[in-house]
Amino acid sequence: MGIISRLFNLFRANANDMLDKAEDPEKMLRQMISDLEVQKQKAKKQMTEALALQKRLERDTEKEHKEAEKWEQKAILAVQNEKDDLAKEALTRKKEFTIRAADYEKQLEMHRNNADALRSSYQTLEDKIDKIKRKKGILSVKQKQAEAQENIYQTMEGLGDTSGTMETIARIEEKVENMQTRAEAYQEISMESDKDSLESKFEELEHDSSDMELELLELKKRAALPAPDEESDKKE
Repeated sequence: MGIISRLFNLFRANANDMLDKAEDPEKMLRQMISDLEVQKQKAKKQMTEALALQKRLERDTEKEHKEAEKWEQKAILAVQNEKDDLAKEALTRKKEFTIRAADYEKQLEMHRNNADALRSSYQTLEDKIDKIKRKKGILSVKQKQAEAQENIYQTMEGLGDTSGTMETIARIEEKVENMQTRAEAYQEISMESDKDSLESKFEELEHDSSDMELELLELKKRAALPAPDEESDKKE
């Protein structure tokens, strides 16, 4: 299993655990992107190391081929100078470098395949991160819309059940009306009381005035009568 595949499996396991515990989808997506960015940096480092190793293998392979060619030219030179023993030694060295070059080529071919797979997986990882970022923007808008809609429904639900509120208002109205009725009753009683008091005063005044008039008339009558001694003298 490649490094990118292992990273994806690890990411899936962590993402599923986050999803089970998530309360804020937008926050969860931010965390997912952050985790993937970390994994991408690790993959990029490994890809860089793989490319460096590939270049080193390419240089080593080329070096071995050049050495093999060099010893081949030496073998030709030895043959031209009828130095068969030297030619054989040169061919032996050429064979050694050719074998080593072939071994490097095998390693290089295998490493190129791995590096190509790593680059492809790295590109796939980048594409997935970009896709998640785009989805994050869309899901963020949807989340805000859902939250707003939920708040509206909750508000409407609260407004829909107003029986308790209306009952409270009715009791308050009844209490205010009772207070107003009592105040009006107190006002009427006070006015009646003031009226009775005023009428009593006038009745008392009228009674006193009547008594005074009677007494005054009585005095006038008495003043008009002659004194008793004067009546006796007149008779004699």
